[in-house]
This record gives sequence, structure tokens and C-alpha cells, in this order.
Amino acid sequence: MKAMELAHRYAKSIFELTPTGAEQENTLEQLRLLAQEFGTAPEIAEFLSSPLVKLEDREKVIATAAKNANVRENVLQLLFLLARNNRFGFFQNIVEAFQGLVDSANGVIRGTVRSASSLGPAERQQIESIVEKVLKKKVIMTYKTDPAVIGGLVAKVGSYTFDDSLDSHLTRLNEELKRRAL
Repeated sequence: MKAMELAHRYAKSIFELTPTGAEQENTLEQLRLLAQEFGTAPEIAEFLSSPLVKLEDREKVIATAAKNANVRENVLQLLFLLARNNRFGFFQNIVEAFQGLVDSANGVIRGTVRSASSLGPAERQQIESIVEKVLKKKVIMTYKTDPAVIGGLVAKVGSYTFDDSLDSHLTRLNEELKRRAL
């Protein structure tokens, strides 16, 4: 079974057990914080995913950490389940899949905008507004500066790509000139 398919199954399970609205957002926030913690302290994730560590020891660590961090019951049960099934290696993928489910339920789609220089707040708002009109969904964008983009920008949202870079304009102009020359 592929990692993302497996992660999606776990995410769907916790999603179905989480009431709608603010509860889902709170659960997502806790999952993100845990993923960040596992990313900054990889020894924790290694300990929890190690087959050499007894299940009881892993569960004790999870219970202690959850008590100290005030972890929600549904997140705690997910952590126990991952420990029992030796699936902690999929935790980051589970968080991403859960975020996708929450976004889908709330009519939100995420994307990335790459541009040669950083964009100001007004430009960002304009881009988001245009993409929202085209897709008819709320859009949350991540902005990255990419020197490979020469002039303009490239926005990828879901399966859509909005390419308004100088490179794409020159490519289209070149193709048009070739068509006219024939």
C-alpha cells in the first residue's frame, strides 16, 4: 500500500471522528504542532517508531507527553494507534491528508506562487482574488521567491497552473511565429 493512501486512511478515520467546524481546526492545529515537534526533535519520532522499543514504553511516553501538552482525545487515540501499528513514519503524511480533508470540507484550496521577486500585500491579494474567481473556492497561497522565474509569476493551485511568466509569454510568441511562418 502506498504511503499517501495509508496516510489518507488514517486521516479520514480521525476526520470522521472529529465534529465539524472549530473542532476540526483545533485537531488540525494540534496535529501540525506535533508534526513540527517531531520535525525539530527527530529522536522522538525515531523512538516512537522503533520496533526495538516495547509498545508499553511507547504508550507511556505518548501518554505522558499528551498529558503535559493537553492533547485532544482523538489525537491521542491516533498516536496510540500509530504506535501499536508501527506507523509513526507516516505521521507527516497523515497531517497533510487531514489538512486536505478539512480544506475540502470548508471549500478551501491551497496553492503556491513562485515569482522572481517578493510580492507585496496588494499584489498577493490581487492574485488570490483572481484565482478565487476562476476556481470559485477560497484560496490560501504560499509565496516563494524563485530566481528561475524571469519576470511575472507561476501559480500552482490544485491541478491548475497559472503561468504568467516572461518565459511562457516568449514560448507562446515563438509558437505563434512558427505557425504563421508555415
